[in-house]
Amino acid sequence: MQSPADQIELIGMLAAHESAVADLYEAYADGLPEHADFFRGLVAQEHEHARLIAGFADKVKKGSAQVQPGRFSSHAILTSLDYVRERLKEAQRGKVSLIAALSTCKDIEEGLIEREFFAIIRDDGPDLRDLLATIASDTAAHRDRVVQAWEKERGAAG
Repeated sequence: MQSPADQIELIGMLAAHESAVADLYEAYADGLPEHADFFRGLVAQEHEHARLIAGFADKVKKGSAQVQPGRFSSHAILTSLDYVRERLKEAQRGKVSLIAALSTCKDIEEGLIEREFFAIIRDDGPDLRDLLATIASDTAAHRDRVVQAWEKERGAAG
């Protein structure tokens, strides 16, 4: 079992990942002003997810929750974080088309769902379960919005 300090570090990395995703979506909004409302619609929820995930650290400190043993390695989270940060650098250089931005968003949101990033905390309390379910539901809604926009853009380009 991981020490509480290791668990808190992992939670911090997940929160940093959500913040980086918000930063990326904000960069897309800045670089694609005609689609800024779409991307900014995702940004606030990503920041909220980061805040909520960071709050899990307090539950670990109090011993009322713990990170699922073996659920994620720090290497896997860092690899995903590096991917998001590389996409952010591209977006900040202004070298991203709408279809490329949507493809990246789609990959990120689908990856979070497939890897069940938000099933990281183990706790029997209904409040935490509900919170994790809300984050997972928000992420699925993000994916659906992105996929719909992606399919529309692909149809318009094709």
